[in-house]
Amino acid sequence: MEFLNNQLPIDELPRVENVALSPIERNYLKVLRWEWTITTLLLAVAIGFLLYFVPALRRPLPQVLLPGAWVLLTGAWFFIQEKAFAVKAFAIRDRDIIYRSGWIIQRTHTCPFNRIQHSAVTIGPLEKQFGLASLVLYTAGSNEADLRVRGLTESTAWELKEWITQKIVDEPAD
Repeated sequence: MEFLNNQLPIDELPRVENVALSPIERNYLKVLRWEWTITTLLLAVAIGFLLYFVPALRRPLPQVLLPGAWVLLTGAWFFIQEKAFAVKAFAIRDRDIIYRSGWIIQRTHTCPFNRIQHSAVTIGPLEKQFGLASLVLYTAGSNEADLRVRGLTESTAWELKEWITQKIVDEPAD
């Protein structure tokens, strides 16, 4: 039995970079900001308790450094969030879904439909407030999600889930 594997030259392969990606919903940035605001407020309360209840931290240097570090961390994270949000985008093609994220380290995930075992739509409490949802795709051999597209409108997430489920049924794994 002879094995044939038709190969295309590298320059003829379809390029992910050439695919027009759709940005995620702008409201998702509000969700990210609310999540980070809640986290930073909890951190501020923890710093306040430390400064009040730990006698060693009642000196001027820790009382300036800890809140100063908190302010710098909070500001830096909001800046990074804004930059990273601008990169988040996705595209649906005939045979796969593409998701791009990351500002400093950019990641582009491509998940072929014929490898997807099942899909789900998740809606957190903050996402629900803004009418958003996440599409979660699972492939074989993993207990965790292989691809999570956050920041979709709830209706878009459900439509994509149903469309992908139909693709899975129509084109079973090889």
